[in-house]
Amino acid sequence: MRSASIVFVAAFAVLSSALATGASFDEGERLFRNNEPSEAAPLLEKAILDPGADERAWLYLGLCYQQLGRLDEASAVLRKGLSQASRFKALFYFDLGNIFTLQAKNSFAIEMYGQAIGADGSLAAAYLNRANARLATKDYKGAKEDYLQYLSLEPTSAQSAAIGELIKRLDEGLAESERLAAEAEAKKQAEVAAHQAFIDSMSASLKAAADDTTNLSAGAGNVQGYGDDLKVDE
Repeated sequence: MRSASIVFVAAFAVLSSALATGASFDEGERLFRNNEPSEAAPLLEKAILDPGADERAWLYLGLCYQQLGRLDEASAVLRKGLSQASRFKALFYFDLGNIFTLQAKNSFAIEMYGQAIGADGSLAAAYLNRANARLATKDYKGAKEDYLQYLSLEPTSAQSAAIGELIKRLDEGLAESERLAAEAEAKKQAEVAAHQAFIDSMSASLKAAADDTTNLSAGAGNVQGYGDDLKVDE
């Protein structure tokens, strides 16, 4: 009987722990959705300790840290949660991209948004945010492509007009960039051609000088020198 009681107590403890963890997640989620990140974070920190924790606990905690300005902690939590994410994998990558954007690490942000799109190609916000990050890195062509993809997924977006105007300016900028690049390439080619012409001219001059020297040397060979055979008439 004593052994059975021990097993019962142990099972009850495990169940109580699981219920407590579940309660922490439920309350943490409620507080998070109620825009109370400071109150939600401690509960979600408890929730993620459960080996079978809902992946949303990691996602919500990362977002709480982000709201609280604890960006490095947010990044660390999201990366840990990502290893066990399945249903919300795209959102983990997306939020990591947002964190990198806030840290002005645009190249890393672009990579994370790309991962999010790879996990869910219909995630319109990932295209929009990647477009903005690409704009910051002066990848205008890539930015335009992402803005167009965003508009195709969200044709009724409230930002459609502003994005359309931005795309127009990007087109003008790309055309000007292409013109300047063509002029620079033409100038470069002209400089290369002029340099080659100078080299060819110098080579021709040196060759002509070498030919003249050879001719003079050949003529000098016919001049009789003074030697023992020369006799002076007495």
